[in-house]
Amino acid sequence: MARFARFIGTWNTTGEVYATEVSPATTLSATDTYRWLPGGHFIVHEADARFGSQISRSMEIFGYDVQAKKYLSRSYDDHGAIESFEVILEGRRWRILGASVRFDGQFTRSGDRLTGLWELKGKEGWQPWIKLSLCHA
Repeated sequence: MARFARFIGTWNTTGEVYATEVSPATTLSATDTYRWLPGGHFIVHEADARFGSQISRSMEIFGYDVQAKKYLSRSYDDHGAIESFEVILEGRRWRILGASVRFDGQFTRSGDRLTGLWELKGKEGWQPWIKLSLCHA
């Protein structure tokens, strides 16, 4: 888990939310905070976001699953949704793979910025959803 230390801290997040089959276009602003759980085996990610005027808060925990031999996460939000993901960090590339959403992004060489694209699975397949940028505060 030591290689995930680059996430630890607070990040200021901004983004452009594209219109999809289920929602209109808007903007995203958020504060994302990552911290270690005691023992250093898991990271807690808390997000306080605003999609246009709609507030959304969530908590995610990720770590290595020995049985699955993968890094996995589970996210919970204030609307009652629970999502499970595989998370992959290869060099500077960060991917989050879920059944209905996925993210593909890249850290800068300095590691203080992460940019990427969330995609949403719709009736016609995967479609761009949120283009975002996280900047380490």
